[in-house]
Amino acid sequence: MHNIIIISMSFIILCTMIFFLDLTYAHSNSNLIKRKAIFVHEKLYSHGGHHKHHHNSLDRSNDTQVNTDFKSWYFRPTHEHHHRQLRVVHGIVNIFGWGILLPIGVIIARYYKRHPLECEEWYSLHVLSKIAGFILGTIGWGLGMSMIKNSPKDQHTMMSTHGIIGTIIFTFTTIQVLAICLQPDEENVYRKYWVIYHNILGYALLILTIVNIFQGIEKEESSHRWKWSYVVIVSVLGLIALVFELLPRFNMIKNKF
Repeated sequence: MHNIIIISMSFIILCTMIFFLDLTYAHSNSNLIKRKAIFVHEKLYSHGGHHKHHHNSLDRSNDTQVNTDFKSWYFRPTHEHHHRQLRVVHGIVNIFGWGILLPIGVIIARYYKRHPLECEEWYSLHVLSKIAGFILGTIGWGLGMSMIKNSPKDQHTMMSTHGIIGTIIFTFTTIQVLAICLQPDEENVYRKYWVIYHNILGYALLILTIVNIFQGIEKEESSHRWKWSYVVIVSVLGLIALVFELLPRFNMIKNKF
């Protein structure tokens, strides 16, 4: 049963990676078409501010020249294009780090420790998913700070809801990771208070993370596809948690009869 759940979660992550890579490619291809249209428009209206009419379409040699000129024009490094790429990477890394691996860590800690899926390696799996999510999330947070620093027109984002919540998530997740090293022994009288604090902060960060991911998605050009993609991810993770939550109750009812 344990292996089935791990394989299922791995399958979810793999499918998500494939989908977002496809979404990124579609987004880049759309931008390529848009920029080519802008380039052709500029070429047609660059001389004297008016369109040069032709009786016939551009011949093959002219078309080849336009494509050659476009390649040299399009692939010039521009701040806008670089900024857009950073936004896409920022979104994908944060979704995998904060939005998938951290919730999986919560599921492992809650349902693998005792019932319904008692597993001796639950703590190692919990820590591994948390640290992996924290590393990816930190990279995503750093990219966000870099975009704000290098894009004066977007510096107001720091004071936006998305930027503030993102910094709060990074700060308190850092505390959660450090708390793993500083947790009291099980015999310590303060152990139960540490567990309460760790659980409450963990669930609060989980809610903030989901909210903030949707906040960031709203700022993207392809927000509709990104939003519904993450809705599917959250729904699948929520369904897994619901099944694990109800399973002991079903077993208890079954044992009565």
